[in-house]
Amino acid sequence: MSTEEKQKTGKKEGYVPKWKKKATLAEITGTAELSPEEKGLVGAVPITFQQGTGEDATLIKTSAMPGQPLKLVASQAGQYIKYGCGKGECGTCDSLCNGKYLRPCVDVVPTDLTPDPETGEYANLVIQVKGTKAKVVSSGKFFSVKSFFMGFWNNLLGMGGFVRDRRKAKKNYQERISQEEEILRRTAEKKRKKAAEAAGKK
Repeated sequence: MSTEEKQKTGKKEGYVPKWKKKATLAEITGTAELSPEEKGLVGAVPITFQQGTGEDATLIKTSAMPGQPLKLVASQAGQYIKYGCGKGECGTCDSLCNGKYLRPCVDVVPTDLTPDPETGEYANLVIQVKGTKAKVVSSGKFFSVKSFFMGFWNNLLGMGGFVRDRRKAKKNYQERISQEEEILRRTAEKKRKKAAEAAGKK
């Protein structure tokens, strides 16, 4: 890579990105280069899914029928879309189409589209979906030397707290036991009174 190319990309020599673009199913299977006709898809509306922007953008072309759920269109094209609730409420799958945001999990291919009067073909719909990233290298150690010793220190503080407050805990325990015994005594007394009243009525 020349110096000019490095300046354009802004990447240093030997740079290894921590995150890389996640390959789509179409890219993995090699069907991304096939036309909708070669894929055997049936539809009058040409649709292009665009993932990412600029030179790194991935374009997947397919076709669909008006009113067809966009979720199924993306699935048949091999376009990965991250979904959340699946009800159109969370906005995880928000995509941009012709300047308007839509949610593929619930939205469908527009039914008010009109074909070109001369060619009889529909205009291509470009749906910009969110790019997904996959982590390729570790972000760091699971723990440091400091956190290792702090774990022992926290446990030591907890043990010290138990020793310091053991008398208070014992006192609270004894109070709770005495209260429970008082409740049992009063309950038994009420039962005896009710039994005596029932015997007097007979």
